[in-house]
Amino acid sequence: MADNNSNIPFRQLLLQYSNTAINILFPLILFPYMTRTLGPEGYGIIGFYESLMSVVIVLSAFGVRYYGLRLLSKSAIGDSRQANTILHLVLINLAMGFIGVVFYSVYLLSKPVLIGSGTIAVIYGFIMLQYMLHMDWYFQSQERYQLLFARTLVARLLVLVASIVFVRNPEDLIYYIIISACNYMLISGVAIYHIRDLFKYWQWDFALFKKLLSALAPFALLGVLGSIYFAFDTILLARLGQLDELGYYTVAAKVVRIGINVFSGASVVFFVKLFRSSVNKTLQADSLLTTIHLSYPIGAILFFFAEPVILFVSGSEYQPSVHLLQIFSLLWLVVPLHDFFTMQVLVLNHREKWVLLIYLAATIVSFLLNLFLIPIWFSTGAAWAIVFSETLVGVLGIYLSRNYFFINKQQWLEIMGVLVVFPIAYGVYKLTSHLFSLPLLKIISGTGTTLVLHILLQITICKSRIWNIGWMAFKARIKRKAA
Repeated sequence: MADNNSNIPFRQLLLQYSNTAINILFPLILFPYMTRTLGPEGYGIIGFYESLMSVVIVLSAFGVRYYGLRLLSKSAIGDSRQANTILHLVLINLAMGFIGVVFYSVYLLSKPVLIGSGTIAVIYGFIMLQYMLHMDWYFQSQERYQLLFARTLVARLLVLVASIVFVRNPEDLIYYIIISACNYMLISGVAIYHIRDLFKYWQWDFALFKKLLSALAPFALLGVLGSIYFAFDTILLARLGQLDELGYYTVAAKVVRIGINVFSGASVVFFVKLFRSSVNKTLQADSLLTTIHLSYPIGAILFFFAEPVILFVSGSEYQPSVHLLQIFSLLWLVVPLHDFFTMQVLVLNHREKWVLLIYLAATIVSFLLNLFLIPIWFSTGAAWAIVFSETLVGVLGIYLSRNYFFINKQQWLEIMGVLVVFPIAYGVYKLTSHLFSLPLLKIISGTGTTLVLHILLQITICKSRIWNIGWMAFKARIKRKAA
């Protein structure tokens, strides 16, 4: 039965964005320590294997995440009739994971010189298999955001403490990778424990297995294309052999990608709600505006405060990462936006094949741009190739969504109003640069001041629907607590 509640799901958003905040905060706390301890070469090795891992993970996921979310969001929470289907999806994940690790091993064995060591390569293969059991898509479809929040908090805290205790110099790189493996074991162990009640419904069904493979095919192809154009840059840079330059690139890319990945993941709250509400147009518009109101200020702050961010995160040794971070910060303007149109509009309306064509076009463009730009400008060329490719995804997503979601004049005005955060961030950056010398003080004061000024402007002058709804909900909650 459809849930026709068009209210913004603030509680679920709070939990999921808290989960997002943890996924950003803890790596950013650990990031300065690890980059300084391991150095550009050590972090270049991590960047290489994490890029390979991202390819294998997306390929092995076989589209289960979005297909599973869409399938389970159509039924009631806790519907046991879907239990056997869920277990078959997990089986497909694991089978594809093994196949992915085989190809990963063949690729590494084909290289004349192994980057890192054989032990590192084996541990990353193990991590890839563990990742297949995180089951985020299942818990999100059941709206168990509190469980995801608690699991993330504990796992991130353990990684932070263990890394500081055991990783003290570049030779301790292997310890960090072992800690990462233990982290993924914990995450998968918690997932298996919380789906234990489903195991009694297991019954091998070859017809169901074939049906799921057929239904997953468009999502799987989408994952293949996405993984290629997301990771091709790092893999090509690694093959050119300049590990220091790769380390600078990895730092800048990771600062942005960590946030974007978890930010996009938080949008699943709207994805699930939209399915259960039979695609409520008001809720869909609120999802778009919420996305823009949260992502554009982050992009503006990262662009103007790129230097203090890099100096704080990784130190003056990573100064070449500053201009790369400014380029990558532009992704905050396009990636959350194209995620909305591809996933919350096209996939929601069963237009997976259109999304597939979009990413096919982006993959071809990314491949050609990387081949052309990297030999000329190396990491700078790779960064611009990513930005252009992601922008293409956004443009095509908006165009193909025109018959399913229309941005009206009022919404366009609100979107344009959000762009005032850029001159605000620029002015605040100039002010804080005169007042403070320490990078951390610049970041804290600059981010806080920019956000406060921006939110006040949105509520009082721009009359933003989203911020006013949030403000009224906050005041109502305070009144209820006071009563």
